[in-house]
Amino acid sequence: MDKLNPNALAEWGDEEGAPDADVRPDVQRDVTPEMITDYVIAEGELPDVSARPFGEYLHQQWNDYVENEEMTQRDLIAGALEFWRGNG
Repeated sequence: MDKLNPNALAEWGDEEGAPDADVRPDVQRDVTPEMITDYVIAEGELPDVSARPFGEYLHQQWNDYVENEEMTQRDLIAGALEFWRGNG
């Protein structure tokens, strides 16, 4: 399994495989719930018991958190964590 690159641009746009899929060169495509989970655990953001549901949630709601085409995955996850913790 690949690791999430927090410095990569956050993928946004249509569903995977759609004609308008994101093709910017600095985008990490196909981020999985497991990659998100592993990242937030490794960064000490959430314990395992909360990180797994967060990974699933963010994977499903990813496009809701992409604010612009220059947003990194780190920034996207930080914003989603604020919401998850009830601060956003």
